Amino acid sequence: MWLQPRWEYMHGHPLLARLDLSAIGVAEQHGRVVGVIHPEDHPAFCYLQGHPETAALKEALVEWALAHFGGRSERFGDVNGVWVSDPDPGLEAILAGRGFSPTAVRESMAVRTLRATLPGHPLPPGYHLATLVEDDDPRKVNRVLWRGFDHEGPAPEADVAGRVRTQQTPHFRKDLNVVVIDEAGDFVAYAGIWLEPVNRVAYVEPVATDPDHRRRGLASAAIVDGLRRVRAEGALVAWVASDHPLYAALGFRVTCSNTLWVRPRN
Repeated sequence: MWLQPRWEYMHGHPLLARLDLSAIGVAEQHGRVVGVIHPEDHPAFCYLQGHPETAALKEALVEWALAHFGGRSERFGDVNGVWVSDPDPGLEAILAGRGFSPTAVRESMAVRTLRATLPGHPLPPGYHLATLVEDDDPRKVNRVLWRGFDHEGPAPEADVAGRVRTQQTPHFRKDLNVVVIDEAGDFVAYAGIWLEPVNRVAYVEPVATDPDHRRRGLASAAIVDGLRRVRAEGALVAWVASDHPLYAALGFRVTCSNTLWVRPRN
């Protein structure tokens, strides 16, 4: 599945620079959008969404992906890839008929209700919570996300512009992006929360903790603080694209998943 906040976050991410957005395929019927196929962070791997009442358009969107997307990956070589939300036997049949095969790569989607009690997560001494309203330094954001996702070396200065671009997306809210700050004033954990107000859905991304500050409950404290904030705004549920034990401990339960299907391009 592909939630609206995730689409929005993808369009503001620094990795966007490697994608050709003009290649995104959009299907229309009687003047309304009924389907789309697009990559997220790599041109080879696409997500396909189609309105339930227009299942036939999936074939056209797969053909679009074959004509406009594809590329070389470290794991699979030169391929076309399409993510399938399980179960989707119709799309699976279309892909199998065009030479795609399922891989072992899966992406879990977990959800928790915000009507239930949120756990308490006090911070250890020397740390405090803030939002980007109080301290909005894109270099600090860039550093904690770079280090928190286990990249080596210093955070690239070139990515700072991408962090700024994220904040320019329509539903980004500084008051829903929570950071943990240490005594030196550095961001050492980050929890981004997105709110989709029409359907009253929250989405958690990104979450990261500096390796030097892990196993202290910092990310959990930041997530819980953000969830309290979106609950106060009317959100009923929160989703996250992960099956990490961190989220299970916070009450998230995996309900569905996406499987990557690939086809060699040569």
